[in-house]
Amino acid sequence: MLGKQHATIENLSSSGALLVTDHVVEQQPVMSIELKLGLDSGWLSARTVRVEKLAEQFRVAVEFEQMEPELRASIEAAIEGAIAAAARRPVLVVDDQLGRRADLIARLVARGMTPLAPRTPLEAVDLMSRSHLHINVALLAPSFGQSSSDLRELFAESFPWVTATDISNDVEATVDAAAQAWSTSDVARLATAIA
Repeated sequence: MLGKQHATIENLSSSGALLVTDHVVEQQPVMSIELKLGLDSGWLSARTVRVEKLAEQFRVAVEFEQMEPELRASIEAAIEGAIAAAARRPVLVVDDQLGRRADLIARLVARGMTPLAPRTPLEAVDLMSRSHLHINVALLAPSFGQSSSDLRELFAESFPWVTATDISNDVEATVDAAAQAWSTSDVARLATAIA
């Protein structure tokens, strides 16, 4: 990549990563990467293995060359956290209708998911900001004085890796949508690749 560019980690291992970016990427022999994993970050040297042009993005496979032991430990912790999250399947539930929210939570638990139901906007942002939780799915209904579309827009801007789905009065259909969203998430793909 040329200059400073931002990319999202699509897949991560202790030896390399698959990155996705909106910027034009040319294959380079070696690049310097700042890897941010939650609160941990560090610089490393990586060799470009492959560059693929997607519809409007580029996918870049890199192999790590030199890495500090602390950063390697952070990568391994992030991978372990993602595997644990795949088993827990955390789902954020934002719904002011208490009866429907309780029914939704019970059905999510029965389907093997871990619902997280914040009571305030600050609590919702706090939960989403905890990278170790690996929340990839949010179920949204008008809440906290915001419409569903406002909440979806907030999630798209602040948490682009999250699949936001509307909560409907058909609670079982909403649970099905959550399960489907989880099955296509990065964490689910990681767990499938490792299994």
